[in-house]
Amino acid sequence: MVCQVVYGTTAGATLFATAATPVLQTSQLNSLQKLPDTVAEFAVPTFERPAWYKKQVADEKKAQEIAQSNARKATQAATGRIVTYSLSTAGATSSDLGEFSSQVNQTLNDARGWARMGIGFQEVASGGDFNLVLSEASQVPTFSSACSVEWSCRVGVSVIINDARWTGASAAWNASGGSLRDYRHMVVNHEVGHWLGHGHLNCTGAGQVAPVMQQQSIDLQGCTFNPWPLESELWSSQLGIQ
Repeated sequence: MVCQVVYGTTAGATLFATAATPVLQTSQLNSLQKLPDTVAEFAVPTFERPAWYKKQVADEKKAQEIAQSNARKATQAATGRIVTYSLSTAGATSSDLGEFSSQVNQTLNDARGWARMGIGFQEVASGGDFNLVLSEASQVPTFSSACSVEWSCRVGVSVIINDARWTGASAAWNASGGSLRDYRHMVVNHEVGHWLGHGHLNCTGAGQVAPVMQQQSIDLQGCTFNPWPLESELWSSQLGIQ
């Protein structure tokens, strides 16, 4: 490209322009300055899945859950694997022991819980595989110096549920919008999970479902609350289930 150069002077300064250098008008500069704001006004369109597709996905998920549940029941029936536990209290507890017993049994044998490993849980008068204790908060540390009046705990074959947490959940859980019944599911599954051989886990990422072995009572770490063991948690070194 051949450039044409025009020379001139004004106020003692040499001026020049080339045909290859475009000159932007004021209106064009204003348009460019407004461009970021204009682009920001455009929103990414959202696409709503049709109702028939949602129903199909929901039906397939339900069918899969039913199949998995039937498979677990068949495994349990075939193996006859029953884990027993005895129930007791420590100190002065305010919760109704009958309700506690009933809700614990429901949690442990719920198809969403550890029962998915093909095992059943049964309360016995004494001599169970582990002891489930509803404890007054001040009595929890008497089981071990590692336990606290604030939380539930597991020491050896003793699974200790803090009565204060059983009746009122925890600040972190309540702040996340979790219900008291779901907290009770979680704390039983978490502490029994320790007896099954599990250690603590952390949140895998903001917005993810928390592992049941995460210390959700203390901090959700950006995860969403979850009362039930994840698929990846369905193992037990205590029972030899991998």
